[in-house]
Amino acid sequence: MTSGFDHLKLTKADAEMLDRLVDVGFEIDQLAYLTPEDEKRAKAILHMLGFLDAYPVEDASDTLIHATLARIDQYEAKHSERMQIHTPQLETTKRGFRIRIPDLIGVAAMVLVTVSVFMMISKSARNQSLNNECASNMAMVGRGLFNYALDHDGNTPTKQATQVASLFGGVAPEQTDAELLAEQGYCEHNHLNCPGHGEESGGFSYQTQSADSWDAIQKQGKVFFLLSDRNPVLDKILAKQEYDPYTPSPAHGSLGQNHLRDDGSIMTGAAPV
Repeated sequence: MTSGFDHLKLTKADAEMLDRLVDVGFEIDQLAYLTPEDEKRAKAILHMLGFLDAYPVEDASDTLIHATLARIDQYEAKHSERMQIHTPQLETTKRGFRIRIPDLIGVAAMVLVTVSVFMMISKSARNQSLNNECASNMAMVGRGLFNYALDHDGNTPTKQATQVASLFGGVAPEQTDAELLAEQGYCEHNHLNCPGHGEESGGFSYQTQSADSWDAIQKQGKVFFLLSDRNPVLDKILAKQEYDPYTPSPAHGSLGQNHLRDDGSIMTGAAPV
């Protein structure tokens, strides 16, 4: 079955010539390397297209033109409005300007949000700085203990912890004597405290065991804690107050608690030990 428009279809050669004419703006003189057959084909296509120029058309409707221009103007106006940044309108008075209350509330809310975020970031940075300095102080105490042990046949300085004797059946246990390290120059006095403890006395919390337990622990060859951040649980126990066994150290916010192990490494834990 054939279509009534089959006679209007272009051959492949005609289609290629039409593409060439389009490229040169239908100027046949701009076509290069034309054979007599190509030139004849090009003129035939131009002659066929000439009928379109002579085809009668109605004059454009003024209503359609105006509607089209109005639509274009409307689109450009909306686009321009989206690209503008609007500032709150100021009402002029005899004494100056008056800002609308809703605008003032919005600005105040933005300022509060900005200040809150800044304070949170500052607090987090401060806590991290305190935590790092605390771990550095512990490392210096660990180095002092190591050097002391080298100078004293492997022994570390200890003292009796009479303040916690009640927890050991009335017998005063022993704990690391870090003050002796500072007095004999194995570390500095400021190394015995976390900068986040503030005005609290006592500095770090030290491993406290009976003399027999100390010997047993050292013979086992296991890694154990020598000292840690101030233990709020122990403070509550000594003060005979109720306590939560998972109370975090307040020394550096919610970043946990630092511990110095007997191998010289620093460990951070969520809860006090």
